[in-house]
Amino acid sequence: MKPLEKVWVRSQVPYAFVWRQQYVSIVRVMDYWRDIGEWWRGEPELWFWRIQGQKDSVFELACNPQTHQWWMFHVYD
Repeated sequence: MKPLEKVWVRSQVPYAFVWRQQYVSIVRVMDYWRDIGEWWRGEPELWFWRIQGQKDSVFELACNPQTHQWWMFHVYD
């Protein structure tokens, strides 16, 4: 996972972010899920979004809701 520079959020849902120095507007949220990780090892819960950006790009973003740290989890070509 690669850290994202900036993510804009409204009501805990991302609506835009910066990826590779490009502003990406989120057109729609395609899927959302939570992963509790290996909690017995102290891993935090992460929230995931599969989103469609402008120009039909598809990304998966991950967020630690406690620290508000965001990552790019996957980019679909």
